[in-house]
Amino acid sequence: MRLASHVLFATATVAASPAMAAETIPDVRIEVTSRIDAYDGRTFGNAGPYERIAGIAHLRIDPRAAANRGIVDLAKAPRDSDGLVAYDVDVVILRPKDGTRARRVMLYDVVNRGMKLMAMFTGGSAMGGGDPIAPGDGLLLRQGYTLVWSGWQGDITLSGNGKGLIGARFPVASDGDKPLTGPVSTETIFDNTSSNRLSLPYRAATLDQASARLTVRAVTGAPAREIAASDWRFEDDRHVTLTRPAAMDAGAIYRFDYVARDPVVMGLGFTATRDLIAFLRHGSAAQGNPLADLSAAPCEKDAKQACVNPRGGAFSAAIAFGGSQSGRYLRDFLWQGFNSDLAGRRVFDGVIPFIPGARQTYTNYRFAEPGRFSRQHEDHDVPGFGFPFTYATLTDPVTGRRDGILATCSADGTCPRVFHIDTSGEFWQAGASLVGTGGTNRDVALPANVRAYMIAGGAHAPGMALPACRYPANPLNYTPIVRALLIGMVDWTLGRAEPPASRWPSLGKGELRPVDALRGPEGIVWPKVFNQPISPAGKRAWPQYVPAIDTQGNDQPGIRMPEVAVAEGTYLGWNLRKPGFGEGDLCLIAGSYLPFPADRREPPATVAERRAAVVGELAAERLLLAEDAARLRATLVGSK
Repeated sequence: MRLASHVLFATATVAASPAMAAETIPDVRIEVTSRIDAYDGRTFGNAGPYERIAGIAHLRIDPRAAANRGIVDLAKAPRDSDGLVAYDVDVVILRPKDGTRARRVMLYDVVNRGMKLMAMFTGGSAMGGGDPIAPGDGLLLRQGYTLVWSGWQGDITLSGNGKGLIGARFPVASDGDKPLTGPVSTETIFDNTSSNRLSLPYRAATLDQASARLTVRAVTGAPAREIAASDWRFEDDRHVTLTRPAAMDAGAIYRFDYVARDPVVMGLGFTATRDLIAFLRHGSAAQGNPLADLSAAPCEKDAKQACVNPRGGAFSAAIAFGGSQSGRYLRDFLWQGFNSDLAGRRVFDGVIPFIPGARQTYTNYRFAEPGRFSRQHEDHDVPGFGFPFTYATLTDPVTGRRDGILATCSADGTCPRVFHIDTSGEFWQAGASLVGTGGTNRDVALPANVRAYMIAGGAHAPGMALPACRYPANPLNYTPIVRALLIGMVDWTLGRAEPPASRWPSLGKGELRPVDALRGPEGIVWPKVFNQPISPAGKRAWPQYVPAIDTQGNDQPGIRMPEVAVAEGTYLGWNLRKPGFGEGDLCLIAGSYLPFPADRREPPATVAERRAAVVGELAAERLLLAEDAARLRATLVGSK
């Protein structure tokens, strides 16, 4: 288990016998608040109709247990009379109504800021806040999977407000009767011309202006200018108002340093997932597990037609998917050792961190803010972007530390299979090249249980158009690739098929280049900056790279969708801030698309024919499902 300060607690790991594993169930009580037919009773293939279960999971953990000692400030949380710490999280479950018709596969969707992501697999919005999710084409439901969502972010507490957000309620740490206080820094970029209010993530311990400092800088790396106390004031202990300097444009970075109080024990977001999933996998009906009856479903079979369920319980496989913030959460979850439950069993058999880059999260810290993350312009120095970067265990050439995302689970035998998926955008804003190099100047081999895929020309947030951005939004829809990989992960965890080979750019093959070595097409202003982790004081920076490009500016390595392989424009994972908004820095998480002039495009019939061939190649490599390949072909034929 790891602390945010990167201190590793050495704990003894005892292999659990089947009898011990069956008896070691986390202290979880699920309060079911509603249980209804989903989608008006609509039937989904052999799985039949689904039901939606919603409720609150009440959890308690022992702060003295070795498995929990890595949670920052847990020892300072209030305890029940028996010494346990109590907290609760929201839970939503979609499951086949008839347990005997279910697949014994659980998909756990790690919510992003309380929002569900699984809608992207059924044709709905990628950030599906709906309850439960739009069924769309019903891909996951037709498969008979059980879908689970639960809260993990301790500052999302909006359950029941009609927005469908899934939150958690964690205790506040204190020194007995005295509140805990400490320094907190927060940044605001207005990107408009009217607002002048800063919101503080934690209550200010004092409203004395002498205890706080407000500065502003034009762009990342520029000198900071202090704003005089006469030009700002506390409205209350959660808000500050200021007079913005006339010399600063809308993209200026305002940083407020102050003394805060009452830190939430945010690291419980890791034990919440660990213990809930262990309970849903192994808890009995008598213990209140609403999924226990799924153990009566037919067993899952591997490629040799043998039943797959080596650890017992209701599920043969549990797979976690997280995108962006929640993808970073999954890397953190693995690195900090939470994929081992209290009985030493694997929590998740498969894990898919989607568009996380080489980052973790700002979660298991005092005064943590899980919603904040490092980018080149915004929150550049927020914790959660540092060594280790890759899944292999290696010695860091900068710090001398030896570590890896899978170091802890490799030691105790609880590592899952991993699909790491990034787009071009993460190489610019999230240090994705470090996933393949580990911070060295060479390629580092991924462990045998890890595959890595880059989606060429993809943006972190497809279609995102922002007033601060210089170029039009990148529209590339790469969801079909991610759908195929999810099904591929299920097959891999069940021993049915090996997954597609990694499609990750190689430094040795010349598929990665230093940023200043790229020469973009004429007419496109190319970035001179990218997001870099903050190296320790006095230490050199980690070498970092971005994908090589062709003469049109499109990425050469990675999985190329038909639109990129046979391009009619340049698909860029990055966008630039325009004049008046911090010009020249990278523009949030947006990408760009610049269509070719008409005289540079091939005839439509030729484009459609060539793109159809790319669809066939991707389908043959199992990077497209047959139904998605057919849909894409139909679209291409219709465009002739």
